[in-house]
Amino acid sequence: MATAFDYFFGPYVTPQEQRLRAVSLNGVAHASEIAPGDPAPGQPVTLSIITDADLPIDRVAVYFTTDGSDPGGALGTPTSGQVALASTAAGASGQVGPTRVRRWQATLPGQPDGALVRYRIDAWSAADTSRRWLADAIDPLGAPAPAPAGREFAYHVDRRAAPDWVHDAIVYHVFVDRFAVAHDQPPMREDAGLAEFHGGTLRGVAEKLDYIASLGVNCLWLSPVMASPTYHGYNPSDYENVAQRYGSNDDLRALIAAAHARGIRVLLDFVANHTSNEHPAFLAARQGTTPEARDWYTFGSEYRNGYLTFFDVEGMPVLKTDSSAVRGYLIDAARHWLTDFNADGLRLDNVSGPAHAFWTHFQEGVKQTHPDALTLGEITGAMTDISTYDGRLDSSMDFPLTREIRRVFALREAPLDELLRSLAAHDARLPALMAPARLLDNHDMHRFLWLAENDTRRLKLALAFLLSMTGFPVLYYGTEAGLSQRAGPPGQDSFAREPMLWGARQQVDVLDRTRWLIAQRAERVSLRRGLMASVSMERAGDAPEQLGALARWRDREATILVINNAESPALFTIETARLPFAVRPDARISGHALAPDGLGPLTGLTSSRLEGALGPLSAAIIYVDSAGQ
Repeated sequence: MATAFDYFFGPYVTPQEQRLRAVSLNGVAHASEIAPGDPAPGQPVTLSIITDADLPIDRVAVYFTTDGSDPGGALGTPTSGQVALASTAAGASGQVGPTRVRRWQATLPGQPDGALVRYRIDAWSAADTSRRWLADAIDPLGAPAPAPAGREFAYHVDRRAAPDWVHDAIVYHVFVDRFAVAHDQPPMREDAGLAEFHGGTLRGVAEKLDYIASLGVNCLWLSPVMASPTYHGYNPSDYENVAQRYGSNDDLRALIAAAHARGIRVLLDFVANHTSNEHPAFLAARQGTTPEARDWYTFGSEYRNGYLTFFDVEGMPVLKTDSSAVRGYLIDAARHWLTDFNADGLRLDNVSGPAHAFWTHFQEGVKQTHPDALTLGEITGAMTDISTYDGRLDSSMDFPLTREIRRVFALREAPLDELLRSLAAHDARLPALMAPARLLDNHDMHRFLWLAENDTRRLKLALAFLLSMTGFPVLYYGTEAGLSQRAGPPGQDSFAREPMLWGARQQVDVLDRTRWLIAQRAERVSLRRGLMASVSMERAGDAPEQLGALARWRDREATILVINNAESPALFTIETARLPFAVRPDARISGHALAPDGLGPLTGLTSSRLEGALGPLSAAIIYVDSAGQ
């Protein structure tokens, strides 16, 4: 096939950059950029603020409360709470997009454990106080109508980290409509269009739990199961009940209970940014039957559909998540699925839509009642975007790394050693207490195998890399069995949502390799919780830049993955003295060669040197036990 455009990772202005560029509209922008991102008790917090340099702004103030009450003030005088005046930052002049800006900083005092800090920001000219500008009053990502009192910002002070169990998690992502039906239900609609209902059900997923468990995964992520008019469910009409086409509320309870009995946790997809246009609140707002409901959405003739929608999709009206009523409704809905259905966490759709303060409140609302529940965010921006959610979410999808993995292993646009060299710097930009979710593909992008021209050798190498990484891996249904897609028009997500392969249609060699790799991760604590570093080696072959190694180690156990991503054979030699961990003379060292068509023994391993030969698109995994730190 022709080289595909990996459209999900095409060039665009990231959400955080869009919010900062709105300084040209607002005069002053903050976009929730604070340091530290997740303040601990007693830590002062520095706010970064920019103003349009072409405006006569020479004063900036922050009005804040620490008891959870609503802050307010103007022109440096608080009406509730306290005020902190900002000063120009070092290197104050700068550029954001096409706008010349001036940079400011304000510092808020450290607070005790459990404090909720809420704040607003304004700016003005001392010479003409009749003009005043409000930070982020217009939010280009979901709140284009100006906030009369200015945008609210918030952060929470705590010592919280992601739930400990997530560090051992291996997640399997199921698109319910495309997965399976129960034995006594109508069969899947094989002739349905990819944007139509195929008939998958919750009981169908439940009957496949033995298969899911046989993969070795221990966490199941279900696509949205709430009532919705669409096959994908990413526009709920009812935040309390399961869509009837999937089954009943009891079917979901039974599925989660059966998963728990097998040691498998369950994550539910949750959409906070928008509803369907069949949601009762939207219908009431449009019909004017409930005046309060009209404040849940944004209406106006300037919008294509007469109201603000997600990507101009008529059936996805955007919620006013700044509203305390909407926020409370969504938090109660999240608790409902965690409490009444016993789910173990939520995968949060389109995190960049609602403002950061919403997620501060949402996280606290969830953690107050379910401290061990995981909040996993879909943040589609760069690492700078992800870092701004530090303390507001437990975890984020690591799309920046996904892009590089696909460039190296699927598209073959970049060499392996470039990826390995970048890992340390990449992980250093991740918030320390957020657990990154690593993935090869998902429902919003081309399937990895299709992007790799259906070459399962490339997929097997990428799986070995994924399952050796820090963070926790997420496998998209069917990837483990060689599921591809029939075509790949840019932006046509439905092609990545083909029905699941079952029985003889599965590619057994891919499935066996996936199970084996998952088993290694499950058995080796170094692969789940160990430190990670690239490994220095001597390389021989036609493409040395495509040969590299990655080490994981913890306590006295280490695991090394060696990859030959070249189309030709290669030789490697690793001096153990140059490894990032100590290897004792009595260490037990063993390994497997992972050829495209199977596994074999790896020889040439001693306590002083590790060496071997790898065929094209092959790998090796080496175990070092009794290794010291």
